Amino acid sequence: MRITGVVAAGLLLAVGVGFGDMHARAAEAPWGADVTEPVSLLGRLHRAAMHEVQLGDLAETNGATPEVREYGAQLASDFRTVDQRITALASGLGVDQSKLQVSRNENVPALKQDADNYSRLATQRGQAFDRDFLVTVADAQARESDLLVTAAAHEPALTDLTMQMSRVYDRSSRRALEAAQVTKTESKAESPTSATPAEAAPAGSPPADSAPADTTP
Repeated sequence: MRITGVVAAGLLLAVGVGFGDMHARAAEAPWGADVTEPVSLLGRLHRAAMHEVQLGDLAETNGATPEVREYGAQLASDFRTVDQRITALASGLGVDQSKLQVSRNENVPALKQDADNYSRLATQRGQAFDRDFLVTVADAQARESDLLVTAAAHEPALTDLTMQMSRVYDRSSRRALEAAQVTKTESKAESPTSATPAEAAPAGSPPADSAPADTTP
């Protein structure tokens, strides 16, 4: 479960974001004071999975590169499957899905930050979207994977679920890193290069290395 944090850090570096930025973004864990009860744990896991689904759907629509769009589609698909298991497990434990919503112990400012991040991404297109999306995913997955440790430690009944989610997070982080490397390469390739002296010369000007014309009568 700890591998995801390492891969996420590599992803942030790949898109040009340092460790200080990552820690600043993740200064507040999105999980409230009480994450020990099964209902609270399942609720937080449910919201983490749906957050990934929303980000993935957005990338599939707004992504500039095929790699980001394909990654977004896979991200949404993987976490929809995870969430189906979460809701099925909740039902098996007698927990109504309505109880998986935000509780009074949630870290509301951090949840608002997730909502604000999504709203910001929804307005972006092109390379700006790709970069911001990959940074947002890396940050979210690093924080959300920490919750898996808490869930596994406090509720043995969730061990299989947290192990599955850990594998999905790790696989997703590695795919995001691959997409980030491709996106960064393409971004550099599309950057305008400085004009050479010959290109910068006005139309009709003689080449820089040609001899001056002889104007002697």
